[in-house]
This record gives sequence, structure tokens and C-alpha cells, in this order.
Amino acid sequence: MESFNILLLTVAVTVQVTSHDSTGEPPVQISKPKVTLNPSHAVLYSTETVTLHCEVPEALSGLQYDWYKNSADLSEHQPSITARGSGKYECKAKKGTSESEISASYTLTLQDPPKAKLTVDPKWTEFFPSENIELKCEIEGGSSGWTFEWIKDTWTSEGDSVRAITVKHPDSGKYSCRGKLKNRQVTTQQSNAFQLNVKDLPEPKIQSDWTEAFPGEKVYLECVIQGVSENWNYMWFKDSRRIVSSDETNINTLTLSVKSSHHGAYECQAELQERNVSTVRSKQHFLTVHGSQPTILLQQDPSHAEIYTGEQVKLTCSIQEKTSKWQYFWQIDSQQVSTVNNPIYTTQNATLSQKGNYTCQIRRGEMTYAKSTILSIREPPQPHIQSDWTEAFPGEKVSLQCVIRDVSENWNYTWFKDSSKIDSRAETNIQGNNLTLSVKSSHHGAYECQAESQERNVSTVRSKQHFLTVHGSQPTILLQQDPSHAEIYTGEQVKLTCSIQEKTSKWQYFWQIDSQQVSTVNNPIYTIQNATLSQKGNYTCQVRRGEMTYAKSTILTIREPPKANMSIESQWNMFYPTEKVTLKCSVDEESNKWGYEWFKNGGSLKDDKDISVSRNTLSISSAKVGHSGQYTCRGKHLARTLVTTTRETEAVQLRIQDIKPKPNITKHVWFELFYAEEKVQLKCNMTGVGWEYHWYKGSTLRITHPELTIDAVSLSDRGNYHCKAKRGDFSVDSETLQVRVQKPPQPHIQSDWTEAFPGEKVSLQCVIRDVSENWNYTWFKDSSKIDSRAETNIQGNNLTLSVKSSHHGAYECQAELQERNVSTVRSKQHFLTVHGSQPTILLQQDPSHPEMYNGEQVNLTCSIQEKTSKWQYFWQRDSQQVNTVNNPIYTIQNATFSQKGNYTCQVRRGEMTYAKSTILTIREPPQPHIQSDWTEAFPGEKVSLQCVIRDVSENWNYTWFKDSSKIDSRAETNIQGNNLTLSVKSSHHGAYECQAELQERNVSTVRSKQHFLTVHGSQPTILLQQDPSHPEIYTGEQVKLTCSIQEKTSKWQYFWQIDSQQVSTVNNTTIYTIQNATLSQKGNYTCQVRRGEMTYANSTILTIREPPKANMSIESQWNMFYPTEKVTLKCSVDEESNKWGYEWFKNGGSLKDDKGISVSRNTLSISSAKVGHSGQYTCRGKHLTRTLVTTRETEAVQLRIQDIKPKPNITKHVWFELFYTEERVQLKCNMTGVGWEYHWYKGSTLRITHPKLTIDAVSLSDSGNYHCKAKRGDFSVDSETLQVRVQKPPQPHIQSDWTEAFHGEKVSLQCVIQDVSENWNYTWFKDSSKIISRAETNIKGNNLTLSVKSSHHGAYECQAELQERNVSTVRSTQHLLTVHEPPKPNLSIESQWNMFYPTEKVTLKCSVDEESNKWGYEWFKNGGSLKKVEDISFSGNTLSISSAKAGHSGQYTCRGKHLTRTLVTTRETEAVQLRIKDITPKPIIKKHEWFELFYTEERVKFDCNMSGVGWEYHWHKAAKPLIKNSEFTIDAVSLTDTGDYHCKAQRGDFSVDSETLQVRVQARPPAFLSLKTELIDIMTGDVTLRCNISDGRQWNYTWFMNGQQLNGSSDVLKVTGNEETIKSEFKCKGINTERPLYSALSDGFVANNIIFKRKILLAISGCLVCCIFILIIGCIILKITHKPEVKETPEDLFFSMTDSKNQIISPMKEYMDNRQTELEESQGKAELISDCASAVHEDSVIKESQEKAELISDCASAVHEDSVIKESQEKAELISDCASAVHEDSVIKEEDTSATVANGLTSFKGL
Repeated sequence: MESFNILLLTVAVTVQVTSHDSTGEPPVQISKPKVTLNPSHAVLYSTETVTLHCEVPEALSGLQYDWYKNSADLSEHQPSITARGSGKYECKAKKGTSESEISASYTLTLQDPPKAKLTVDPKWTEFFPSENIELKCEIEGGSSGWTFEWIKDTWTSEGDSVRAITVKHPDSGKYSCRGKLKNRQVTTQQSNAFQLNVKDLPEPKIQSDWTEAFPGEKVYLECVIQGVSENWNYMWFKDSRRIVSSDETNINTLTLSVKSSHHGAYECQAELQERNVSTVRSKQHFLTVHGSQPTILLQQDPSHAEIYTGEQVKLTCSIQEKTSKWQYFWQIDSQQVSTVNNPIYTTQNATLSQKGNYTCQIRRGEMTYAKSTILSIREPPQPHIQSDWTEAFPGEKVSLQCVIRDVSENWNYTWFKDSSKIDSRAETNIQGNNLTLSVKSSHHGAYECQAESQERNVSTVRSKQHFLTVHGSQPTILLQQDPSHAEIYTGEQVKLTCSIQEKTSKWQYFWQIDSQQVSTVNNPIYTIQNATLSQKGNYTCQVRRGEMTYAKSTILTIREPPKANMSIESQWNMFYPTEKVTLKCSVDEESNKWGYEWFKNGGSLKDDKDISVSRNTLSISSAKVGHSGQYTCRGKHLARTLVTTTRETEAVQLRIQDIKPKPNITKHVWFELFYAEEKVQLKCNMTGVGWEYHWYKGSTLRITHPELTIDAVSLSDRGNYHCKAKRGDFSVDSETLQVRVQKPPQPHIQSDWTEAFPGEKVSLQCVIRDVSENWNYTWFKDSSKIDSRAETNIQGNNLTLSVKSSHHGAYECQAELQERNVSTVRSKQHFLTVHGSQPTILLQQDPSHPEMYNGEQVNLTCSIQEKTSKWQYFWQRDSQQVNTVNNPIYTIQNATFSQKGNYTCQVRRGEMTYAKSTILTIREPPQPHIQSDWTEAFPGEKVSLQCVIRDVSENWNYTWFKDSSKIDSRAETNIQGNNLTLSVKSSHHGAYECQAELQERNVSTVRSKQHFLTVHGSQPTILLQQDPSHPEIYTGEQVKLTCSIQEKTSKWQYFWQIDSQQVSTVNNTTIYTIQNATLSQKGNYTCQVRRGEMTYANSTILTIREPPKANMSIESQWNMFYPTEKVTLKCSVDEESNKWGYEWFKNGGSLKDDKGISVSRNTLSISSAKVGHSGQYTCRGKHLTRTLVTTRETEAVQLRIQDIKPKPNITKHVWFELFYTEERVQLKCNMTGVGWEYHWYKGSTLRITHPKLTIDAVSLSDSGNYHCKAKRGDFSVDSETLQVRVQKPPQPHIQSDWTEAFHGEKVSLQCVIQDVSENWNYTWFKDSSKIISRAETNIKGNNLTLSVKSSHHGAYECQAELQERNVSTVRSTQHLLTVHEPPKPNLSIESQWNMFYPTEKVTLKCSVDEESNKWGYEWFKNGGSLKKVEDISFSGNTLSISSAKAGHSGQYTCRGKHLTRTLVTTRETEAVQLRIKDITPKPIIKKHEWFELFYTEERVKFDCNMSGVGWEYHWHKAAKPLIKNSEFTIDAVSLTDTGDYHCKAQRGDFSVDSETLQVRVQARPPAFLSLKTELIDIMTGDVTLRCNISDGRQWNYTWFMNGQQLNGSSDVLKVTGNEETIKSEFKCKGINTERPLYSALSDGFVANNIIFKRKILLAISGCLVCCIFILIIGCIILKITHKPEVKETPEDLFFSMTDSKNQIISPMKEYMDNRQTELEESQGKAELISDCASAVHEDSVIKESQEKAELISDCASAVHEDSVIKESQEKAELISDCASAVHEDSVIKEEDTSATVANGLTSFKGL
């Protein structure tokens, strides 16, 4: 039965698969699909994405899929799905009604990722820098295939499974790890965390009071590490070497039983037990170990054997070793003199009673040492000074002698000035008892002398003062001139008086002029009786005394009296009667000191009532002819009465005319009646100069100028004019001239025609009213002149048009006065419009949209396209008349549906009617509205508003409004289509509306309803709050940061960052919480809020820090105590200490109750210490308000309580059973621990309170028993007793024959101690400074051998020190050694330069200033000796290089070598660097503003330069020398300057030539001045000149008249012809902006009387024209009326050549004769014709054929005048030739006339 069911199921499935579906598609066969996996890893994890694929073998399209998991339908129908966890997955495919079998099950197993585990080795909680730590990340199940990520705080990096760290401070932090499968997005869970803490290694330090000790003492050094509780091992070092002598060095205390070997520097170092960590070594603690006992030094100051009364003596007792706490006592002859503890005993003012045996006793504890000395005192002798000198000047030699009477000892003398000691040197030389002064100003003062015994340092009292007055730097020489004028005039007497201002005597006086002796008489006064110019100069008065000469000079200026100048106080010297004349006489120098004398015609000026003189002015109030003449003057000094100016002034000629002239008015182009805008030009002229011209119209002043020019005369210019010539107060008027002016009449066009059609006749008339003159009329169309022809006929003032389309335009007319160049203005335009064939009707709808909306206004405008008039307009709607008014516009004010329809416009004019129609459609407009989610925004956000019109398909333009104002589209308000996008600003706050306007129409909808947008402030007000709000959060506290926006707004996202790193990606997390604050979490926290594209942020600094460090201290200097001592510990927190409480700990646990221990706030007190109180104490702070906050515990303080009481130990430093006086005794009292105060006693007497008892210089009185007492608080204990015994040391002296030596010599001194058998070490002193044994100061035993240097000069002493003991004698008496220093040599190059060139000669000179004849010289180069080689020679002190080479370069030095004392040499000189170049450079020529081609008159400038100094420069052109200078300038170059130039640099015999430089010069372009005078100018007397430069460039021009530049830059100069300009010379030149900047100046042109001659020529030519025509007409008439039988000869008709010569002198002949040319042949005819034609062409006045004919006539007349034509045929030929020439010239263009103009000038050269 079951198999049957299976069969049925199989059949059914088969039928279903193979049957067609309901759509009619045939069934398809779909194979069983297969489930495959991607990725196909062996192990898959639940955290990765797994994709399952349902694969069908056939490539069928349109398949659908069903997916199942654990037989449950997953409702997934794609060929691939993402797995949903572990399970069995199946799929099937289907298409239409066909489907496949379900695939085989695919079992998918997904595992959870394994866990990561972090292990640490070693497992310490704190690490020190440089320790190694290993972090290992392990993954359950093995690490194969895994990579690793390491997490430190918030930082993540990839790495290996093991991470080794050599610890540094930045490594502190929280570490964890996790695994990550390679190439798969699978990670393990994060491992456990490990907190790595890194702390600094502590630095140990040594605590001890011991810095010095004596052998046998106990010294304790403690190595302390504060605040560290670890177990440490300690290492000790002495002098950097480890101490390993006992096991005790591993603890922190080092105990030394002192030996001398213990002297040195100690350090300690700690090593952490069980860890390879060591601290740095402590700072060095230095321990000094002295000898057996102190060495006492007893010194007398001064140390002389006898002291003189009145002197001060100091006895100083000291201990040689560095030690302290000694007491000092003094005895005289065993009597105590002072109990004050003072090592110095002073006798302020020695008396005889104070001499005796002085003993210094030193005591420390029970030890007493002593040392004695004998002090002898006596009276000193009295010196005095002998000298004649009481005053002197600097430079003089003054000698003073110090004398001691009745004393036989040998004395050294000391000199004092103003109580200051004088040292012997060049200017204060002391020899024996003499002081010689080379006087300086500093020598002024009171001098004393004092004698000191040569064998003793004993001084007398000072002598009485001897006062020496030192005047100024030199005598104040007064050189006075009488009289004292700055300048002496010739002839005056002068006295020069020389005197010395200071009170002094014995001077001699000498005089010099310009360094020449003029008088040897010893006379202080020099007199010049009558001064001459030769006696001026530099006068010097010399005063002499002894060897000193002083001088003072004065410049005596002798000059001629100044020259007087005379001038007429006007520009003219010719005057007219009654004019005022002023003459002025002046002396330029000190004019207020001069009077004046006046002369006329060689004699003194006579009295005249019209002439007055006032100081330097002569005035003639009213000039007369008799005042004419030659006037002179001269100056006379007002104070120096004998002085007058050297001569009279040059004569001034004064001319007084006898008549008054009148100004002459010249008129240019004059008319009785002027028209407005014509030019009126008048010139006023008056003979003479200095005139000022005033033009008057009536009585009104118009202008002050010689010329009155009215460029465009107007009606207001009518009137009577005259000019007034004025100079000074004198004036004269010209005749009166009337100027009459009226406006040119105004034409206008009369016509009714303004428009027409082609073919019509249009008439225009140009009318000038009320004017009778003859006018010529010109017509214009569109500003172009109209020629008269068939279609534009001009008759008189009428223009008749036969209308064409081309006649369309604006017409004007203008009238020109015949025979005058006066034209009216053009008439107003008359516009004529010419239309097409018929009118074009335009019917326009405004607005022109196909549909109009209700309510709109519509205008229908009917117009004719052509501009025409007199048309009538009629309107119809749908063929019904709607308006009969003649109106071309039909207006619908408020459109309604009823007004739509077909509108027709009809136009009519006369009988013609035209029409045009249009359809008008009207409808209602739609209603827009605004769509947007934005109701509020912040500036910077993008806000979009959309204007929507529903159910309308037209294209609309949208207009937006804000607060009823239109919005323009721009960057921040962008309008695109119906969208308005706002880049929000604060100004965008408001109500928005939109309105639509139909595109291509002016139809708008009503505005939409308002959409209100609120714009907040510039950005959201982000509130970022911290809770708690403490400015600093301590580690371990919880912190919350809350971010919010103050404004009412929404849709914001919140993000958090720490120091710009994202820390939370959860959206809208407004609160960020730190549960347990760590230092790594401090930083800048930023809350970012985002909406759309805008992001805003607010930040706050979160400060997280460790709680402040607590400090603990023992309130005493020691931490080791004895029983019953009081101990105080103090705990403190430096910051806000009032907010902290304190907790106490001992040995790592809380402090237990103890009745001997009390706590008060931050203080722990132990009232009575016990051994049980020992231990390590710590404390920590606990915040009083933030209860969870505590500080770390302090570093432990070790408290040690001893169980027994020790005794103080006395340490003896360098101890002897017997001390010498002055030896040092040093005892030290020491007690274990710190804080002790030590008291030393001698017997029962307290000596000092100090750990050390030092007697620096023990004396006999210091002998005794000593002990010390150690005391701390109330606790004290005594040491054992110690005995000190003392005696005196012996005294040494120096033996030697040497008292002076030179540098380099050997000197030997011996120190001797008599009658003493001990072994002594000897010490030597120079000038009280200790001498160290070395090469130049060799000490052997008691001998000192000096290899003498200058520094060895001085006083030598010796002192002996007992071997193996620090006992020294007093120093010996001084032994003086004088050392002479060799003089200093100087090396110089005997030239101004130190850089040379090959072959130059070089000379070096070495010199010694002192006794130069006793010195030879040694030479060195580059530090080595210089040998004599080729080119180098030596002569005396000179080294010469005859021909320099590069190898001679180097640093040269020299030194002097004494010729007799061979070991004595000077030092080497400073090196002189000698530089020899290896090549010889050439001089460099620098060119200033250089051109390859210069133009004449340009400036050429060169500079020649050669490196180095001392050069002389010579300039050459080719081989020709020019100048000697580094600079060569040609200010205005000429053609002759073309050539090759070079310069030669020379110094000494050496010279070098530069490269050659070529200068090329070209002449400037020539300027040609030509005459270009038109006919009209010839008639008016004007001349026109033209300047031309024919080089093809554009030029401006400058004109000159008689050398004076004229205004203007044109190439044409028009000159008004008058007497002045005709006689003037004119020149021109071109000006350009590019080189050449100007041309050559043209040749001069002088018009002379050419204008006058031309007028004559034109007059004669006119006459000749008339004559020739009369002759020709007469010939024709005679020929017609001639009778055949009557034979007439030509002689009867024409006068012969002979007759013409004898009877008539033709003006043309006279003109031609001026040129001395005879025209006798036909060649002469041609030349004359050519000249005539050239003249015609030059004048360029022939414009029309009539003018040509006139000139032809002139030419023919000239030919006839000279009677060179014999037959009438020849006349006709010549006339024809002349006419041809004229015709040819008339068509030559302006630009081709230059040569012809030049020919014209040639033709008129003789005129």
C-alpha cells in the first residue's frame, strides 16, 4: 500500500512538472538543486556572514526559489541567502507551475568565537623604566590562523601574539588583546585587562654631618631612599670604586674607622631585591682626612723685623687645614691680652710700649696649641722733598728729590700723589730718590715721598707735601687780532698779540706765516702797518720753554673791499618824461654796514630837487631829458671810515626821451562787422621794454597782455576797445577801435513733407530771415552733402526730391557768406520717411499670452509699422463694433469670460481702409501652496521649500517672497524651478510665500499661504555640562557629561569625541558616562550634534588627575632617636590642605592605639620614644567632602629608636705629640645620628660650640687638656679628655747674587734655614703668590731655578714646611728680581694692499722700535722658518720678493734676535696674510645705460674697476691716452667719438689692460623745416612753417624762435607776420618716446621780408593777368579786323625787347633781377616756368580751375615781361607748359610734397 502511494505521488509530480501552467506556458523540467556554501571554511563562526547558494544545473531564466531551515519555510525566494544561524538548510527552484525537488539538506554549524586570554610576565603591579615585561595573548583552541589586535586604553594596533615591552613612562595604561581570523571578519572576545603602571626609580642620597675627619675617628654615612617601601640592597663606592670590604656595605649605613686612605668622594646605589633594577648613584659626599694634628700659622703684617711707631700691625693666627670651631687667645710676654675669640690681633697705632713676645693659643675641646713671635717697634725717620718745580704743562720734564738727613741706611723710596702711590713707568720714572715726571694733566696735585728700608719692608712717615700745578693739556695760548674783524681790508693796520693765559713764565715767542719764520725777535706782538693781499695767511705764534714748543694759529684774512653793484630798479634803461626812476647801489656783504657815494658822468652827483638819496637808493621823482647820463656809485664803510669799495661800479646809462609815444594797435583779418564765432585778434605794441599792456572795452579792463584775442566773438564782445601801455606809474592810451558783432543768421527748412512714398515730389526750402547778404546754400542728408542732379535738384535755396526709397533720412541746410569764411550753423533736421508700397498693420496683444486669466488687464494695440500719420482706428469684437472713438488701443481693464472673442482693428486714411484680427482667450489663474518639513533652522543649514501648483500643466516661473519682499536667486537663496533652497542665514527668519508666473507671459497667480521659518542664533546653543562640576576629577571618581541644545529644536544626532577621536557611535547618546576615571580618560571632550549637512560642536576640557601627593616628614633633622626623646611626624597635602583629613600607618598596617602616641589633624607625636616605636611610618590624605577620594600613601619614613646611649668620639686630624706654633690643630667631636650640638671645653672653660675645634695657628698658650660635650634637646654626654702640646718653628732666608735678568736667562735662588736639623720641604712665592715647579720655575730641594720670562719680574720669598707635617715657617724677607721684556716687533707690507698679482714686487718690513741697531731679524712663513730662495731676498729689516708668484702666498711673521745677548728674542709679530693670485685679472668696464649704437649728443659713461686697492686707471681710445680716472664720461657724444676704448689699471710698475669696448655713434635724424604758406596767409601777412623728419616714425615737434622754446608739439607752426616775427629765426626738432628721443635741430629759417615781396609779386601777377588777356583779346580783334593790304609788323603791335629794357622796368623783372639770373635761351624759359610752377605748388592754394587760370596768367605774364618769346606760337606753347605744370602740381598728395616744398624754399631764398 505504501509503495502504491509513492507511485501515485511520483506520477502526480511528473504530470505536474510536464503539464502546461494556467497561462498556457509549457511545463519545464527543473533538476534537483544543490545547496552550496560561501565561504567554505572548515569552521564557521556565528559572528561572520555566511551565504548559501541554491544551484540548479540547467541555465534557466525566470526561476524562483524557496528556502527551508530545519524544514521551516524561511520566506526567502532569492538564489542566495544569508544563513540564519546553525541548522539544516534546503531549497527548491520553481518556474510557473513547475518546480524542482527539494535539495539535499546542508547542515550548517556555526561556532561562537573563542575567547582571548592575556598573561603577563613578570606579574608585578608596578614597573620601573627599562625593565622588561612580556604580554602574551592566547586563544582557546590554539592560535593557528589568527592575527592579534592589541588594545591600550582607546588605541588599537595589530601585532604578534607576544608583545615584549622595555618599559618607558608612555607605556603606562590598560592593556588587553583579541584575535582576528586572517582574511575573515571574525574576532574573538576581548581578553582580560592588565593595568601597567610605570614609576620613576628613586634617587638615593647620603645623609651625614661628616665632611672631614682625622685618622681613628668613626664616621657614619647613611644611604636613604625616601618614600619607598621595597626591599633594597645597597652598594657603596669611594672615588667611583665599589667598596666590598665587609658585608655591612649591603645595608644602608656605612661606618668608617678613619684612616688617611679614607680621604675621598663617597656614593651609594640601591638595587631592588629579586629584580635586576638599580637606582642611579647618589650625589657625591666628600670626606677630607687631615694629617695627625692642625698646622698653626702665625703671620705678622707687615712682616718687618722692626715696626716703626704709628704703623698698624696685624698678627694673624690661622690653621692651615680647612677646619672650624677653634677658639683663639693672645698673650704678650705671657700675659693674656684678649679673651675675645678672634684669630687676628691688631695694633692700630704701634707704640714703643707694645713691643714684646706675642703668643697665639688655639683651643678646641681640651686641646690647646700655641705659636709665638717677637714684635719690635721703633720711631721712623722723616724725609722731605727738594725741587724748583711748582708748575708745569703736560709733556715737560719735572724732577723731584726725596732726601732723608742723618740716616745711613739704604732706602727704597716710594712716591705719592694726592696720597696715592706712584708706580715707576715711562711718565713717572723713579730712580733712587729721584722722581722724574713726563708731565701729564693727571700729575697735577700734592706729592709726598716715603722711604722704605731696602732690606726691610719698613717705611718712614711721609714727607711734607710738595704741590705741583699742571695746567691744561698745553699752555692756553691767547692769539688776539686787533682790530678783531673776521676780514681785514687792504690798507688797514693789524696787530696780532700772543700771550699765555696761565700764570707762568720764562717763555720765548716766535712768529710764522704759512709755516715760514717771519721774525726771530722774542716779541709777543706782531704788527702789520698797511695790509696787502700778500700778507694774508695762517699766522702761527710759537712759545717755547725748555724742550717743549707750543703753537697757536689764526687765519688772517686780507681781502679787497667788496665790489659795489649798481642797477636800475626796472627792466629798461630808456624812460619817458615824468617817469619815476630808481637806481640802487648795493654791497652784497654786510650791506647794513655800508654807506654809499653817487657819481654822474664821472663827477660827484650835484644837488637836484628831483633827485633824492636814501641809503643805497637814488630816486628821480620825475624824469627829464637832463637826467640822462652815466651813473656810478661806490660803498663807504660806516664803522671803518678808511674803507671804501675798491672802485666805482660799472656805469649805468640812463636815457630819458623827450616825447611820449602812443601804443600802436595791429588788426588781424579785420571786418567792419563780425559774425559770432569769428576770430578777432588785436595786438598792442609800444617801443621799448618793460611795458605792461592793458586792454579795455570802454572803461572795463578785459585782459593784461600784449594781444587781445577773441577766438569766438560774441554779441557781448561789441564795443569800443583801446589798449593802455603801462610801466611803473607811467601809462599812455592808444586810439579807440570799434568792434561790431552780430550772430550769423539761423537757417531753417520749410516744408509740410515729413513722410512719403516712392514717386512723390517733395520740396524743401532753406530760409534765412531778415538778411540781405548773398549766401550760398548747401544741403545735407544724414549729414552727407547732397549734389544737385535730376532726383535731387537744388535751385538757390530750394531742394526738390523725386522720391525714392533712398531719400529716406534727415535733411539739413547750411548757408555760407560769399567771399567770407563765415557759415551759419546747420538748420534743424527735417526728417523725411519713405515707406514701402503700402502700410503694414500691426495688431498686438499685451500681454501676448495665448490665454489670459480673469482679472488681468489686456491691451490690444493697433499700429501701422511705418511712421505715418492722419490715420483713423476702429474696433470690432466678433464683427460687432465695440468702439467708435479714433483710438489705436483697445483696453480691457478687468478681463472676464464674456470678453473673450475675435477682435478686429480697422485703419482708414482718406478712402483707404485696412483691417487685421486676433482671437482673445480668457480663463481663471490657479492657486499655489508651499510644501516643506522645515519650520526652524540654524544659519548654515540647507532648507528646501517647494511651491506646488496642482492640476496645472503649464510651465510656470516661480517667485518667492519673504515677509512680503521678493527673494532674488543667489548663493544663499537658490531658486531652481519651483524649489527654494536656503543656505540659512539669520536674515532668513520670517514668513515665506510663493507666486507662480506663467512662462513667456506676465500672468501671476495669487500668492500662496505663508510658511513661517524660524532661524535661531548663529548656531545651536550646545550646553555641555559636567557632573560633578569640580574643575579637576580625581582618578576613580564617576563623571557624567550631558549634551543638550538650548533652543527648541529636534531631529539632532549626538556624537562624542575625546581629543578628536570618536569614542561613541551610538546615536542620540546625550550623556557620556565615565564610571571609574583614569588619567588616560582626561582630555578635550567634544559633543557633536548633526542635522542634515550641518555639524556643530561644543567642547570641554575634562581634567583627571591623581589625588595630590601626601608628604610625610619627621619634624627634626634626624630619624634615629634615643630613649625618652620626643618624636614628631607631620603629614601634609600641599593643595587645599584645609579640605583633607589624614590616616596613619605603621609597617604597612593601620596605626594601633598607643598611650605614648597622639594624633592631632596632620601631626603624630611620640612623647617619649621607646625601642618599640621604631618602624616605617606612612600616611595618606582623605578628602573631607569627596569621601571616596584618598591620596596614595606617602613614602615610608624609617624611625629608629636606639636602645643604648653612646659617647661622643673625638677625631684627631694630623696629630702630633708636639705641635709647632702656627700649626693647625683640628679636633672633631662626633656622635652617631644627626641633630647634635657640640660644645668644646679646655679644662672647664667653654671654647666653642661646634662639632669641630680648630686652632688654625696654634700658640704656646693653646697647650692644655680638651674634651667635647654632645647635646640634642635635653640629652647630652661628654667625651674622653685629650692633651695638646705646642712650641715655635724656625725662620728661613734667601741667598742669591741675581737681582735682575732678561727674558730667557737662567736665575738661581736658595732658601736657607740655619741651625735646624729636620727635613723640610720648601715653598717659593713671587709677589706673595705661590710658585709651582715647572720647566721655567724649577724647584729642587731648597733651590729655585728660573728660565726667565717677563712674568718673573717681582719680589721672591721662600717658606719651609716640615716634611710629613703641615708645619710652615714664616716667609723669608723679600728678594727683588727685575726682568726686562724684549721690545715688540712690527711687520708691515710696504704698500696699501695685501693682495698681489703675478710679477708684482712685494716688500715686507720688520722693525723694533727700541734700540733697533741692536737687533737682527728672523723671518717665518706659515709657521716655519723662511729660507732665502729665488725671488726672495733679505736686507737688514726688509724682505723683498722681486717677482711675485702664487706660491709666495701665505702668512708671514718675523721676530727680533738680540745681536749680543743671543738667547734673547722678541715674540713673533702678528701674521701678515700675503695673497698672490695665480692669474692676472683684467679690469672690468662697467657700462652705464649702454646701447649698441649711440646717437649724437647722448651721454656715454664707463667705469673701470679692478679688484683690490691702490689702482690708478688710464683711459685710451685705440692707442691714444685720454684721461686718468676710474670714470670716463662723454657728456655729448659726437661722430668723432666712434672708436675702440679700453682702460689700463696700474699700480707701481704693474699694469693690466681691459678688454676693448667699441663705441658706435650715428647722427640723429635730421629735421627739415619747410615753408608752407597758403595764399590766404600771404594776403594777411601770416607764415606757416612745417617741420618734417623722414625716418618713418611718428614724431612730436618742438619749435624755437630766436633760441626760445615755443608752446605746441605739432609739425606745423603758424606765425603771425609782424615786424618781430619776420626778423626772427625759427628752428625745430622732433621729440619721440623711443630712442632717439629727439632729432637734430633743423637749419634756421628767417622770414625777412618774404611776405612783403610776395604781396608785390601777387599784385604784379594780377596786373599781368589783366594785361595778357587784354593783349590776347586785342590780337584776336586786330586779326579779325586786319585788312589784307595793310601790312603791319610785329614791332608795331608789340614793343621790342630793347624798348622794354630802355623804357619800362617791370616789377617782376626787378624781382627776378634780385636773383641775378638772365633768361636768354629756351632753357631759361623752362627754368622760369618750373620756378613759377614750384611756387604755385608750394603755396597749395589752387583748389579750382579758376585759380589755376589766374596762376597760368601770372606765369605767362612773367614770360612776356622778359620778352624771350619771339612768336605767338611760342607764347602759346609756354602757356601750355605752364598750365600743365600747374595742373600736375594740383593733384600731388600732401604726403609727397616735402621735396617740392624744399624746392620752393630754394626758389625764394633770395627774397
